[in-house]
Amino acid sequence: MKYYLTNSSENFVEGSKDFVLNPGGEMKQIKVYPAVTYQTMLGMGAAFTEAAAYTWSKMSRRKKSELLDLYFGEKGSHYTYCRTHIQSCDFALGNYAYVEDETDAKLKTFQVDRDRKYLIPLIKAALKKDKSISLLASPWSPPPFMKTNGEMNHGGKLKKEYYERWAAVIAKYVQEYRKNGISVNSVTVQNEPLATQTWDSCIFTAAEEREYVCNYLRSALDSLGGEKTGIIIWDHNKEKLVERAGETLATKDAAEKIKGIAFHWYTGDHFEEVQEVRRMFPDKELVLSEGCVEYSRNSSKDPVAYAEIYAHDIIGNFNAGTNAFIDWNMYLDAQGGPNHAGNYCDAPVMCDTENDTFTVQKSYYYIKHFSRFIQPGAKRMLLSRYTDKIEGTGFVNPDGGKTAVLLNKTDETQSFTFCENENTCELELTGHSIMTVCW
Repeated sequence: MKYYLTNSSENFVEGSKDFVLNPGGEMKQIKVYPAVTYQTMLGMGAAFTEAAAYTWSKMSRRKKSELLDLYFGEKGSHYTYCRTHIQSCDFALGNYAYVEDETDAKLKTFQVDRDRKYLIPLIKAALKKDKSISLLASPWSPPPFMKTNGEMNHGGKLKKEYYERWAAVIAKYVQEYRKNGISVNSVTVQNEPLATQTWDSCIFTAAEEREYVCNYLRSALDSLGGEKTGIIIWDHNKEKLVERAGETLATKDAAEKIKGIAFHWYTGDHFEEVQEVRRMFPDKELVLSEGCVEYSRNSSKDPVAYAEIYAHDIIGNFNAGTNAFIDWNMYLDAQGGPNHAGNYCDAPVMCDTENDTFTVQKSYYYIKHFSRFIQPGAKRMLLSRYTDKIEGTGFVNPDGGKTAVLLNKTDETQSFTFCENENTCELELTGHSIMTVCW
C-alpha cells in the first residue's frame, strides 16, 4: 500500500508499507470492508467566484498557470465538481444583474458581459485543464425590480408575477454559458433561502421553492433542449435539512423534478440530519455546496485548526451519505476578499496580488487528501474504528483501487492496525495529522 501524510510540519509526505497476514489480530484496529458499499460519489471542488477570478486575473501568466495546476493539474487536487454564482454574490466586486429593464419581458437586454471579464475566463481555463469538470450554479438574488424590497441585498422576496421571468433568466444564463463552451450541469433555486443578509439575498419558503421549480423553472430549463440541467433545492445550512427537504419534496411532481438537495456547514456538524435525509430520499443527490472559515466567526488564524475543520466536516458528511463536497472561494487576496459586503473569509490558497505571490495553506492539503484520491463514481465503503480519536472514511474507486482517509485531531500520536480481511498493516498518525491510504 501507499500512504500520504500531512502534519503540522510536513505536507503530503509519501510512504509505502506491505500488508501482512494476521488472522488473530483484534486490538486497536481500523477495518475496511470493500464489499459493503453505500452512496456513489460525484466529485469534489470549490467555487469560481468573481472574487476568486478577479484575484487570479491580477497574477502574472506564470502564477496563473501554477494556481490552476494546484486544483486542476496532474499533480493537483483533481477538482471535478465546482460551483459558481448566477449574477452577483457577496464575493463579487459589487451587485450586478443580467437584466435591469423591468419592461423587458422578452429578455432582449439580457447579457453576461460582466461574467466575461473575470468569471468565464477562469472557468474556461480550468476546463482546458480538465474538460470533465461538472458545474453547479446558484443565484444569490434576482434583479432588484423583481423583488419585494426593490434591491438585491437585505433579503426581500421574488414577486409572484416575476416567477416565470426569473426562471427564464436562469434558463437564458445556462444557454449563454453553453455558447461560451461551459456546461451548467445543475442549478440551485436560491443560495441560503432563509437568510436576510446585508449582501445579495432572497427569501424562499419550502412551498415557494416547490411551486417555483414545478411550475416555472423545470419547464424553462427543459425548453433549452440538449443536456438536461438538474435542479437542486435548499442550498442552506444542515440543521433544517430534514424538515426543509421533507416539505419541498412532499409531492410526486416535486420528487420527479428535483434532482438533489444542497447544504452548507455554517451551523455545525448535524451529520445526523444528512444521514436521515439520505434515508428519506435515497435517489437524491446530496451536495455540501459551500463551506469556508469565516474571519468573523473564527479569528484563530491557526492553519492546522482551519484544515481540521474541513477534514472533520468532509468525513462526517461523506459517512452520512453525501455525494459531493464543494469548498467556497478557490483563491482570495491577502485580505480575504475582495468582498463588496466586507464579509472576508479564508481560502485554501491566498494571493498577494501586489507582489505576485501566493500561499498554499494547510486546508488545501487536507482537502487534497480526499479530492485527489476519491474518484467520481467511487462508492463509499464500510470503515470501522476502534476509537473516536481517529476519524475516517473509505472508498472503492471505479478502477478498483481503494482509499481511506484518516484524521487525528488530538495532540497524541495514535498507533493502530489497518485491516482488510486478514491483511493487516501497522500505521501511526502523529498528533494533528491526516493520512490517505491507497491500495
